[in-house]
Amino acid sequence: MRLPVALAILLLSTPAYAAEDCKAWTAAVEEDEGGPVMTARVCAGTGDIVNQLSFQCGAKGELMIRYVPVAPENYPPAGNGNFETDLEFSLGQEMFTRHARYEDMDGAMATETEIDPFVSTLMVQKKVDVNDVTGKVPSATFTLKGAKKALEKLIATCEK
Repeated sequence: MRLPVALAILLLSTPAYAAEDCKAWTAAVEEDEGGPVMTARVCAGTGDIVNQLSFQCGAKGELMIRYVPVAPENYPPAGNGNFETDLEFSLGQEMFTRHARYEDMDGAMATETEIDPFVSTLMVQKKVDVNDVTGKVPSATFTLKGAKKALEKLIATCEK
């Protein structure tokens, strides 16, 4: 009896990211592997099939970026659990490249970034395009509506 109750509690407490729920940026405490963590997040897609882009606190002056693409069956490429690539984040006329590694638990491409100038640029643009330089990871475009407020809220918690 405990297992069904525990599973129900887990499912009810885990955020669902349908496209309707995350078209604008939000910042909230979410459960992660290591416990609750402040996360700024946005999604892009339709229905229950969405790409996710999220930021969490990293080392001093840095943020962790997690890009979870809607991926085909052959993702990661060739089944390589150690897959790494460079992701390009296009913001208007500016482009930022970050080396990312595949994380098996949720299929995320994870990387780190300094807060300035990358995050500052995110806060003033209208959209960000995420592309893999090798073309092996699906690309996505995310709105930056609400990014400034969400990222400022996240960064304020990182400084504590």
